Amino acid sequence: MELRAAREMRRNEKLDRALAKKGDAPSKGQAQFPQKKPAADKLSLSKQALNYLDRQSQLQRELEERHARQNSLIEGHLDAMETKKKQLDTMEKTLKMMRKCDKIAAAVMRGDRVPPEDLRYLMIHDQNGYKLAMAMRRPKKDPERVESVLDEEDRRGDSNETVGDSRPTTSLSPSGPD
Repeated sequence: MELRAAREMRRNEKLDRALAKKGDAPSKGQAQFPQKKPAADKLSLSKQALNYLDRQSQLQRELEERHARQNSLIEGHLDAMETKKKQLDTMEKTLKMMRKCDKIAAAVMRGDRVPPEDLRYLMIHDQNGYKLAMAMRRPKKDPERVESVLDEEDRRGDSNETVGDSRPTTSLSPSGPD
């Protein structure tokens, strides 16, 4: 498709008329064949219309760029939210584990009988808490038997997070009155 400004079209028409008057017309003996013009669509626009179309295409490009920036910003926020959610889940699991350790340590400090798997859980997940609970344990004449605070997954050992001192220990049996 050929695009031309209207002023250019008028100038070309005037030039064609002037050439026809000067004698470029075929003589009487020559057959008149129409000039073959290339088969193309033609559209003539004024300069004002061309400026308007240019401005519209520029505005469209700016709008697309703005949308692309907004989309990348939204994607960044979504990624940050997913990261924060993962951190929150991890913190929630850690908090649950710390609560269990605190309950076990409190029972040990009161001098109650705590199940061995609970003591093992406390020793693995909070070594400093285990040491403190054993050091502060008060002996009782008639210790109460405390139920386990651990879930099935804790008993199976699925929870591998550790808090505090993560040195390996060799002894799992508590010392003290039962």
